[in-house]
Amino acid sequence: MRLIVISDTHGSLKHIPDILARHPHDVAFHCGDFCYPREKAPELTYVRGNCDSDMEVPEENVIRIGPLLIFQTHGHLYGVKQTPMRLRYKAIETGANLVLFGHTHEITAIEDDGILYVNPGSLLLPRSYTLPTYAVLDVEEAEKDKVKITVSFYSMGGRKQPGLSRDFLLPRANDRE
Repeated sequence: MRLIVISDTHGSLKHIPDILARHPHDVAFHCGDFCYPREKAPELTYVRGNCDSDMEVPEENVIRIGPLLIFQTHGHLYGVKQTPMRLRYKAIETGANLVLFGHTHEITAIEDDGILYVNPGSLLLPRSYTLPTYAVLDVEEAEKDKVKITVSFYSMGGRKQPGLSRDFLLPRANDRE
């Protein structure tokens, strides 16, 4: 299974069709601050960021996809620029094993206590990295109760960024039913 994650495009749609066409995928996520009419890229699963005005877009999503329970948010409501703790508590509360967020415009792929946190950076205004980026997550079943996720970051032109890909072995999300 493959996931595409983008964030913080701030009105720019220019590269989104190429990104989606370049990487065959199962689901594509936009983690907020899209700042354009969603109808222009309806294939994305959106959350509303602090710069978005579309009140029909939720501020967060919890989505089960196979062995993943994904918590998706922009991050501003959890103070991600100050501390990751509130986002961590929310991930634990939801039972997520994958958290997708934006807001900081900084590339992140960190595992903490069986939860993977991914921020794709920004396709318009990157911080702490010289190029605009997005993330591709390749997910595969591993051991009995584990899932392997390979996180790779790409420039908006589709060049895989050297030295940034990492593999993570996470527990499968528990069934909450």
